[in-house]
Amino acid sequence: MPEPTNAISRDWIHAFYRAHHRALAAYGASLARSRDEAEDLVHEALAGMLAVRGAIENPEAYAYRAIRNRAFDRARRAVRVEAARSVDIGCAPPAQARDWTELCRALEMLSPAAAEVVVLHARSGLSFPQIAAVLEEPVGTVSARYSRALAELRAALAKEEQHG
Repeated sequence: MPEPTNAISRDWIHAFYRAHHRALAAYGASLARSRDEAEDLVHEALAGMLAVRGAIENPEAYAYRAIRNRAFDRARRAVRVEAARSVDIGCAPPAQARDWTELCRALEMLSPAAAEVVVLHARSGLSFPQIAAVLEEPVGTVSARYSRALAELRAALAKEEQHG
């Protein structure tokens, strides 16, 4: 995907949408109460990119930050901060529905920051440097948070399996 040279054009946004929609929508779904709201977040973020005068240095990070900021703004406006912090990884459950339910429950036990890193890496496919750019945090912080989150998920799922 070519980097925009000056102001972002509609053609560039269409190409960006085609290349990144699935991952952006998955991230939006992790922050939204419904798939429709997640799609709205993605479209609002991309429309906002079109309104930017000049070039955007890192369009992918910009889009993720815009989705995140819009989701948090919506939650504040609706006085539902907790809704913005919940995690719904936003994809159809696998054939093992019980495993899926256990995974979702385990994700909900993580801190919102840890769950967000897991969703951005595992579901949206972003690398740690990309996540660091989205969250505006050091790569080491993101990597450590992901590692701790995986350990917590493993422990929670093992406990669930024992008591299952």
